[in-house]
Amino acid sequence: MELFYSKNISCGGDCLDQEESNHCVKVLRHHKNDTINVVDGHGMLYVCTITDDNPKCVRYRVERFVENYGCHNYHLHMAVAPPKNIDRFEWFAEKATEIGVDEITPLFGDYSERKVFKSERVERILISAAKQSHKGAVPVLNEALSVKEFLSCGKFREECRLICYCDETESLSVKKIDINEALEGHKEVVIMIGPEGDFSRSEIELAVSLGWQPVSLGDSRLRIETAAVVSTAAVYLKNL
Repeated sequence: MELFYSKNISCGGDCLDQEESNHCVKVLRHHKNDTINVVDGHGMLYVCTITDDNPKCVRYRVERFVENYGCHNYHLHMAVAPPKNIDRFEWFAEKATEIGVDEITPLFGDYSERKVFKSERVERILISAAKQSHKGAVPVLNEALSVKEFLSCGKFREECRLICYCDETESLSVKKIDINEALEGHKEVVIMIGPEGDFSRSEIELAVSLGWQPVSLGDSRLRIETAAVVSTAAVYLKNL
């Protein structure tokens, strides 16, 4: 089933944007009176009839809608430091969307090699991946923050808060546990993945002091994007 995206349909919009319209008419060969399926990025799928097949602005009439289309039964927020090679972050964003993620926050750590993040291309990837994997909701891409800004924002109080890093934890008087153990019984989850140089000692100490639980993803040394996808998959599989 083909999906189209409209951020305005839930507010009464009746026209696909130019890119979606062109794809609908020129690529997929839809015409007036055809049925198309449109998602709003917030979990709703609308079954629509095309009323005007203009390739610059396909107009439609909503016939019915489906709530929580392709949604999952948990909320996952992935806070991930973009690698120097931004293609790797884009790959993570695509795969995490296909698996199931609700929010993504790019992080800048003390040891980050990348200090600039441009969101436009990643936002397009999130929309495309949501459509491809038949999801009505598109993950929210938050503003990039420093690790310390993210930890100190005060947003996360009830969630299961996990931090993945390579350093040991003995001197912090906290035990690093397996991610599957840490996820047990939790539906609201936030996971932090650090940069190529890992989190700094001060960042780890701040996280632990604020109640974040250090977790292990196994014995293999993983790239940033691999660790992020493994973590996303762990939450997904825990909630099947």
